[in-house]
Amino acid sequence: MSLTDTTDAYFCENGRLTDFDKAFCHRDAQQSMAKAVADAIDAEATFLAEAGTGTGKTFAYLVPALLSGKKVIISTATKTLQEQLLLKDVPYIKSVTGFRGRVRLLKGRENYLCTQRLAIAQTAQANTKQAWLKLNQIEQWAQSTQDGDRAELSELDENDPVWSQVCARMEFCQANECGQSADSSCFYPKVKKAASEAEILIVNHHLFCADLALKEQGFGELLPKADVYVFDEAHQLPDVAAQFLGFRLSRYQLDELVRDLKEAYAKEAPDTAWLSDQAQSVSQAITDFNKSLGKFERRWNWQAFQTAKASVAALKTLRNRLEYLGDGLKPLTDRGKQLAALYQRVQKQASEINQWLDSDSENRVRWVESTQGRFSLHLTPLSVAGPFSRQQEKLGGSWIFTSATLSVNGEFDYFSHKLGLASPRTEIWQSPFDFASQAAIYHPVGLPSPNHDDYTRICLRAVWPLLKTTQGRAFLLFTSHSGLQKAADILRDHWEGALIVQGEGPKSSLIDRFREQERALLLGTGSFWEGVDVKGEDLVLVMIDRLPFMPPDDPLVEAREADLKQKGLSAFFHFQLPEALIAMKQGSGRLIRDATDRGVLVLCDPRLKTKSYGRQFVQNLPACPWVYTPEEAQASLTRLLTPSGEAE
Repeated sequence: MSLTDTTDAYFCENGRLTDFDKAFCHRDAQQSMAKAVADAIDAEATFLAEAGTGTGKTFAYLVPALLSGKKVIISTATKTLQEQLLLKDVPYIKSVTGFRGRVRLLKGRENYLCTQRLAIAQTAQANTKQAWLKLNQIEQWAQSTQDGDRAELSELDENDPVWSQVCARMEFCQANECGQSADSSCFYPKVKKAASEAEILIVNHHLFCADLALKEQGFGELLPKADVYVFDEAHQLPDVAAQFLGFRLSRYQLDELVRDLKEAYAKEAPDTAWLSDQAQSVSQAITDFNKSLGKFERRWNWQAFQTAKASVAALKTLRNRLEYLGDGLKPLTDRGKQLAALYQRVQKQASEINQWLDSDSENRVRWVESTQGRFSLHLTPLSVAGPFSRQQEKLGGSWIFTSATLSVNGEFDYFSHKLGLASPRTEIWQSPFDFASQAAIYHPVGLPSPNHDDYTRICLRAVWPLLKTTQGRAFLLFTSHSGLQKAADILRDHWEGALIVQGEGPKSSLIDRFREQERALLLGTGSFWEGVDVKGEDLVLVMIDRLPFMPPDDPLVEAREADLKQKGLSAFFHFQLPEALIAMKQGSGRLIRDATDRGVLVLCDPRLKTKSYGRQFVQNLPACPWVYTPEEAQASLTRLLTPSGEAE
């Protein structure tokens, strides 16, 4: 029996999934997708599968993957989704299929504890009382953990700087002295070895793309070769790949270097006063460069940056001091592990600044992001299609890409072109949800152009009656941080319930607050347009302030538009519009996450109806009834939120 037929036996009506779990609900789209994935695995094909919310795409690729008997790497967007696959979805499918193979999860090495670095951190003189307490917590946990994965350490906040002192980052690794015996206390080598031996390996896009970059540069690899590669939430893959095929050097990284330098001086070279002086010298150069960029939030392209002579000179001074520091550190590397690791880091950071200053590649964009207290230098490829397609060809096997948002107007050309995928198989499965009865779209009439000075306030006035009706329970999504801040400032003076604003804490804790607090409004920008799943009555209203076009003055947007114009193509129709259509599908998808969800989507931008391209947005949105007045919108809300048994 072929893999396709075997897979079909699980998903068909009264099939093996139903036999195993009477609560399992047969879905035609899920059955069809699972068979298509199985067929692509058998044929070693490249397959793009767009599956609307509620299709059940995770099971649709897991069942054929586990039944195939092949080595499979599954890459998803976040570490949270990795853990959901490992702890929930895969065990369920293993039970159904009787799969006996090994399943492992692998993250980037900075997610794992380094016991050597923990020991070093515990002797640091500069630790605060709070840091000591956290280090003691980590030490106690280290005695019982099997993998050293920080996700097990729930007591420590995701972004706590203490973790950066003890994680297994590559530049600190002293593997030759750590020992690789079976009883070694070094977690990462054991986790990586287990991952390489697994039949099913679950990774995230960041780790996959870090491995891709290493392979492309010929510097080794992080992941084993597989027969089948599955990418869930694949729409994020091109942007993640661009991060790793370029680089980012931030003030945080440089400040951390200085802190570690001072600590290494105190512990490993207290007789070398020169080292302390150089740490201060580099620190001053970092501060001077940041000041030269000004105090306002800004993104600079290379053309703008090179005209700022003081900033160019300050960056070169920083580069020179790093190079001088590296020359002085070299003879000290035999004094201790910290100094040896610092020498490697200084060399790398000086090299990146040199590369950033001197790069003349037409495919790589140099840009700076700055504000009063931080900056970051970026070197980002315009396209990752070449490297991605080269590595795909070298690795061979089957490649499955799935997401709810891969197509534009029913076509996959835009996504395929971004990754250099040649003649892939493609298919779309619509969401099984009944949007006509579960939701409505309210498009307020009479709103001014989005560039109107008071546009945000007018949008809030339009949605205000609905917010009062729903008693909160709403996401207000904005296309810019400035729009979000304006709305937050206005609502703080008027909204009596909980106001939760992006930036006030980690994303997960903001979502928890939204679920728990009364009359809650959550205000978010880009990161809240996708990957946020709030089901049921906690969320019944989503507002989107504008069509999500990228800001034209963003350096990457400018570079991509200039590249398209040089090729004789329309930057708007070949870049801005496709990106905005995909983003709108993601944002609007926050509302209906389950077959029982109900609510209203508020789309404020008048261009939906006044511009010819507005029709494309309408065509790519769920098939809901549209209303245009506050009275109609409130009537829709009342109808949708009234239990059917209470309707008159």
